[in-house]
This record gives sequence, C-alpha cells and structure tokens, in this order.
Amino acid sequence: MKRSIAISLLRPTLPGALLSLILMFDAFAEVPRMPTAIAVPPSGKPPLSSAKYPGTEHSDLEKYDYIEEEFYLQGVAPAITAAGETLLEAPYTTRLLVRRPADPARFNGTVVIEPFSWFGERGAGWILTRNYLLRRGYAYVGYTLNMNKPAVDPKFISETAAAEAEQIAQYGRIVNLEFMRRFDYSRYAPLGAYYDPQRFTRGEGPDPFIPQSQGIAAQLALLLKTDGPQSPLAGFDVQRIYVNSWAVTAQVWMDYLDQGRHQQWRMPDARPLIDGYMTGRMAYGEVGGEVIRMPSRMPEGVPFVTVYSQSELMHDILEGIDLPADTDSPQVRYYEVTGMPHLRLADLGTEHTERVAADIGKGDDPQCRTLYDEPAELVVSALLDGLDKWVRERKPMPKAARVVREGKSAARDPATHNLQGGVRPPWVQVPSATYLTEQETGCGLIYDTKVPYSREMLRQRYANFSQYEQAFEDAKSVSVKQRYLLPEDAPGLRPIARPEDF
Repeated sequence: MKRSIAISLLRPTLPGALLSLILMFDAFAEVPRMPTAIAVPPSGKPPLSSAKYPGTEHSDLEKYDYIEEEFYLQGVAPAITAAGETLLEAPYTTRLLVRRPADPARFNGTVVIEPFSWFGERGAGWILTRNYLLRRGYAYVGYTLNMNKPAVDPKFISETAAAEAEQIAQYGRIVNLEFMRRFDYSRYAPLGAYYDPQRFTRGEGPDPFIPQSQGIAAQLALLLKTDGPQSPLAGFDVQRIYVNSWAVTAQVWMDYLDQGRHQQWRMPDARPLIDGYMTGRMAYGEVGGEVIRMPSRMPEGVPFVTVYSQSELMHDILEGIDLPADTDSPQVRYYEVTGMPHLRLADLGTEHTERVAADIGKGDDPQCRTLYDEPAELVVSALLDGLDKWVRERKPMPKAARVVREGKSAARDPATHNLQGGVRPPWVQVPSATYLTEQETGCGLIYDTKVPYSREMLRQRYANFSQYEQAFEDAKSVSVKQRYLLPEDAPGLRPIARPEDF
C-alpha cells in the first residue's frame, strides 16, 4: 500500500528542497499491511517463555504491577530472499507475548520488541534487561519467528553428517513449531509461516530464517504504534519502538536495515516504524551469506548499536574483520564488552541445556572447568538506557575503545592476562580471573570459561579481601561515570571473588 500525501496542498508553502524530499519519499515509501492481533484463549497454564515460570526469564511482574498477555498475530506478509528479492506475499499466524504496566499512566511511551530465539523460544533481550524495563515503565513484546520442521533443517547443516547428527541430538527437541506444539498443543497448533528451502537460500544452503521475518517485524511495529482497538497495547500512547535483538535473530535486523526496509516501510505520517536498533552477540554472516558489519543503507536519525561479547569480538579479531568507526551521523555505536561470554547459565531458554566440561571429559582441564556468569545484564541495561537517551534527549551514547589488536590476535595485559581495551566492567577493571573464549581454549563448549586467580595471585594484587573490595567499589564508580553501569544497579553489584578466596 503506497503512502498518499496531498502534495498539491503543500506546494505553495514548502521550500523546493523539502518538497523534493517529500516527493521522493512518496515515490518509494510504503505503509505495511496492518495485521490483526487476537487474544490467545487460555489453556490452563502460562504461555511458553512466560515470566511466570521459574527459570531464566522469570520476573515478579506483580511486584511491578505488570500484566503479561499472549496474542496471535495474523496477516499477509512478503516472502523475501536473503538477497532482498520479494517473490510473493503469503498469510502467516504467529504469536506475541506482551508485558506491560497494568496502569497506562506508568507506561513511558516506549515498546521494546524482539523475536524469540530458535532454541527454546528464549527472549534474550528480556533476560538481559528485564529489571531495567520493569523499573522504567517500558512495554515489552516478544514474538515468534519459527517454522514447521523441514526435511533438512538448515539450523543444523554441518560439514559432516556426524556433526549434523550431534547438533540435532543436542537441540532438535527445542526448535521449530513442533517444539512449541509439544509444549502446549492447544495454544500453538495454529501457528504457521511460509517456508521454501529451494527458493529461499542464504549463502550455499537453505535460509534458516522464515522468508516473512522482515515483513512480520514491520507489521508488528505498525500495529503497536497505531493507536486503535486492534492493538494489543490499545489505550497506551506508543511513541517509540526499540529493537533489542540478540544472538542469531539479530541477523533479521541486519537484513532489514541492509535491504533498506527502514526507509521503505513507514507509518502513514512518514515517521519511522523503528526508533532505535540494538543487537548483540551475533557475528553477522555466521549463518551464511555476506559478512557485513554495517548495513549498506543506514537509517537517518536513528541509532544502530551492536554489542559484542568477548566471544564475538574474538571471532572478528581472528577473522581479521574490521569494525566501523563510531559516528554521530549516522548514529553508530559498536561495543566490545570484555568479560561477557557468548552464553551464560542465566541465558538458557525453555528446556534448553548445554554441556559443561565434565560432560565431554574435560573436567580436569583448568581452562574449561569454570564458566563465567558475571552480571553482563547490568552493562546491557545501561547501554539500552543510553540508546533511549540518544533517541529522546539527543544525548549521544558514549564511545568505547576497541579491544587492542595485534594482527589477528587480541592483546592481553601481561599482569592480569585479560584483554586490553573495550568496554571494561568492574570485574575486568579489578579482575579476579582471566576471561577466555572458546576460540582460545578449544574446550568444545558453547559457554566461555575463565581461570580464577590463585590465592597467591589475589594476595599479590590486592593484599587482602578488604582492599580488593574497595578497588571493586572504585571500579563501579568508574563504570557509572562512563555510563556502562546505571547508578541504581551499582549497589547490588557485588565483588566476584569472595573473602574465602583470599
């Protein structure tokens, strides 16, 4: 549906340059189709990925006077190849999980959206920012981008049949719509989206993303930003929508931006559908196709932020991939967060388990025994708050130094054995361990691991726990000043080492 503007009424008062821009916009921009949201009938138990279940996504919604609701989202969306070609339009039915303040007066005007992970329908953005969102009055909408089980599942295509079989054995029960239907058939039996592995490819294999991913995202944003009874946030004055998308689903948003969808799909009054993009823990191109770090069609006046864990930044260092500079026009920030693993115990989705060193016979390897599970959500929440201030107050986000490169390797401090540069949380400023990555250790785990300092090394660096604790407090103050830790989160951040370690 093309936008229409009463150009003839505007011509007498508009300068020539502005009129040209409006004419150009009218020629290329479109309002997406409006989808329909329908409340999911109750089935006797909370929905999949509910914050009411104990586990990684749990939150005390009642404490913050929040409501959680589930909806079917139905519509007709374009099926788009990884190269950006629209082949057809097709119907779809997916689901939304909405968390919002019970009282619209507590709503801060901003909705954070993210597609759930393939693996266990995990809401990684929610897990990493939920306390911040609830404190500040945001609304949150997670949504499903999944498919029926294909004959050959592109999520598991590997170099060897044995490796593919191992992947399927590990994750086969927690992917695709079959997983959701097994969890609650009456809720999720109606879900479906178009998928054709022959016509939709990425790199040299079938595209693991459903072809309607971008269209569903745009239609969801349109629905949420439109003040009407059809919206799951009817009665809420939605002013802004931010993307907070992590791990493999972040690729959807790189495609969205790179193919120019931000400019193409707009609100009827020409406002953007999305007001800020934050993605993380994804090395774009890993699932096939072109390896890029910046969209070729950057959005005007809208932040694009990528947050790399230590694992992702190490990937780019080893591959020799250069990151773009941080700029204020376009609004670009790349953060390499040291001491942040690719996956933590706190990040697992429903029925999702991962092997640890003891499971694969590496329990005696000192580099593989200890996972690092430090509270990286505090850094991510501060960055999301920075993005919000950049949008609402025009206050640019801080610029962080990159991790120091030495050719295709990362420079480590000879005294602490930790990476130099990057965003440095308090546990890296005042370390009690050496933080490593799977690329360096070869432990064979999805988790990254650390080697805790010996008692002798802790005493050599800090003398005793009291001095270590004070240094950690000072580091927290530094992080607050740098805007990588929110003042309200600082008191709850405790030192990583304990008195007994000394």
